[in-house]
Amino acid sequence: MHQGNVAEKYLREFDEIVEEGIRTGNLEYDEGVQNATQIFQFSKIESGKGKIVYSSFSDEDLCKLLQSKAKQLGYVPAQKEIYWLYRIYIKKRFGNWPKALMAAGLSKKAGKCGDSYEKIKQDKLLEKEMLTSVKNKADELGRPPHMHEMKEVADYFKHKFDTWAELLEAAGVNNQWKDWKPVYKVTNLSEEDKRLLEMIHKKSIELGRPPMRMEIPAEIRTKLKRNCGTWRNILYQIGLEPVQKIKPFNATYLDGRRNRLIKHSELLEGSVFKLVSPDKKTIAQLETLKKEAARLNRPLVKSEIPKEIYIHLIEQCISYRNLLYQIDLQPLDKTKEKEIEKELRKRRK
Repeated sequence: MHQGNVAEKYLREFDEIVEEGIRTGNLEYDEGVQNATQIFQFSKIESGKGKIVYSSFSDEDLCKLLQSKAKQLGYVPAQKEIYWLYRIYIKKRFGNWPKALMAAGLSKKAGKCGDSYEKIKQDKLLEKEMLTSVKNKADELGRPPHMHEMKEVADYFKHKFDTWAELLEAAGVNNQWKDWKPVYKVTNLSEEDKRLLEMIHKKSIELGRPPMRMEIPAEIRTKLKRNCGTWRNILYQIGLEPVQKIKPFNATYLDGRRNRLIKHSELLEGSVFKLVSPDKKTIAQLETLKKEAARLNRPLVKSEIPKEIYIHLIEQCISYRNLLYQIDLQPLDKTKEKEIEKELRKRRK
């Protein structure tokens, strides 16, 4: 029999079993029924019928099942209120029952004494309103708002998100915020402005990268801000882009725990920036990697970069991600990277 037909046959069989269990109110496995062995096969999700049927359910399918049951009951379903085969599939997919309920957008307070479906709907509406307020605030400021600027929102979400960065992401505020207020050349720079900008430029040559805001005295930043506006636009006057954190506010915790001071080296490891005035050796090595990436039609994984080149470039770029950023590339996703590394190991044997 064709594989597709086999799957359809098993799915029909599974549906009939589940419908019968729900119709009779027998949601647990019953060894006493005539087809108990046949039913039990669907619980073995590592092989056979169980694997085929389990694999046919997407995360969304299983979440919809929970949402539909919550709507039917009027409250978040407890495990015992879901047919036992579905329970096995759901917990296998999401790890445990509370995680499954959260994935489905429901409260972890399940059962008749738990949260009502109406309360969940109202909570979802309030969440949406608060996340929208974060996005609106970001639009107004032209940057992500800081946590202290939206304390009420931070307090509300402290049990749902760990960091302010996670909340910003949920609100749709990402690294694209920097494009909201375009940079522009300032035409009326004073002699003092030019002198201060030259000081920042010299600092960038010294560091080999754009300086971070805190590396420039506040007095200088304040004076330049009058004419140039944002820190990004200040740097634009001397042909630089600011150091960009990959995940801004990643160490700003919502639950009030003390946010430790992060060293420059740690900040740079989680950021990307263009090198300033790299030496000839660095330029040549980056050009070599760029040509090889073009030949492969993908970024090089770490093990494909000759050790001597990798060590030298990491000294300049701090991280592998930033190394690739110099040649306008990004790392592959982890799954693809592992596949390539595995294939490379095979070739080396």
